[in-house]
Amino acid sequence: MTPLRRTNSSLIRVAVAAGAVTLAVIGGVGTAAARPIGPFDVGGAIEVEYDQAGGPGFFGDPTGPESDAAGGGKKQEFANNVSIYWTPATDAHAIGGAIREKWRAMGAEAGALKFPTTDEGATGKPGRFQHFQGGSIYWSIGSGTHVVSGAIRDKYAAAGWENSPLGFPISDEAKTNKGDGRYQMFEGGAIYTSQKGGTRTIWGAIRDEWVRNGSENGRYGYPTSDEFDYKDGKAQQFEGGQITWTP
Repeated sequence: MTPLRRTNSSLIRVAVAAGAVTLAVIGGVGTAAARPIGPFDVGGAIEVEYDQAGGPGFFGDPTGPESDAAGGGKKQEFANNVSIYWTPATDAHAIGGAIREKWRAMGAEAGALKFPTTDEGATGKPGRFQHFQGGSIYWSIGSGTHVVSGAIRDKYAAAGWENSPLGFPISDEAKTNKGDGRYQMFEGGAIYTSQKGGTRTIWGAIRDEWVRNGSENGRYGYPTSDEFDYKDGKAQQFEGGQITWTP
């Protein structure tokens, strides 16, 4: 999966006159460079994103002027249910559709995810994703729209994102019924994290046996290792012992 990238957080215009150089830095608020699109002006880094991400065919006309966003950022809303958000740290990125709905349900830029750091992009399997300062949102027709963040997101990334055997997330992260644990369900398994067990992936026949024995609340407790090769099969360590599998 290759996220879309933006490298410029502002535009720098250089004018040379009478032997002097004048710099005019236009960020998310540069009204001097704004141009009218429909009833409102679009300018600065938001204008650059508007043009690069699809222009009027994708965004439609702005439905209001550029306005303040939380944390010192800027935002502008457009007719086709798409928004552009900008900060100096993240540059300007478009966000819309089911991903925007999920993000706003989580508090938008004032929530744990904060501002988008990429535009929405296509996943390796049919679906969509977008990265944020505080995590990621994934969507597919079969799995819905879910947030992945923190240690679980790091583990998911290390496994290969949606292209791994885990596939897409099918739940948001949730608290377990035991201690300080957290977990998240995926199409092909689960990721569990706890202070004692660390952050571990569990899937396949070993996970099936673990679930039959009560999952983290049963005899085995939390996983303390990932699955590994063992003799002619696989094994995984748990607080209460080891589960092995052979074909």
